[in-house]
Amino acid sequence: MEKVWEELKRIEAQAEEIRAEALESSKQITKVAEQSADKLIANSKIYAEEDSTEERKSAIDEANRNRARKLKKSQSDNEKLRKQAENRMEKASNDIIRTVLGENNDDAISEIR
Repeated sequence: MEKVWEELKRIEAQAEEIRAEALESSKQITKVAEQSADKLIANSKIYAEEDSTEERKSAIDEANRNRARKLKKSQSDNEKLRKQAENRMEKASNDIIRTVLGENNDDAISEIR
């Protein structure tokens, strides 16, 4: 009976040692996992910032292209309106001169101009 008791104590001590080693191993695994997770989070933040910067740059570039296109169109429209205004002003001037001088005085109109 003494031998069985000693064998049980030895087995119990061995089980306690295995449990302690498993606990230490699980702590180490948890520590490594936390470090890996921290690295992943840090890398994710870096990649997110890079992506954000690229997206922001892309949006700014697109906005600049749209602004330049709209500016060019506005300048073209402005030039067309300016020419129309000049033509209408010239026609109005001719109509006023014709009215003042008489309908068929194209020579007089040319001299005034």
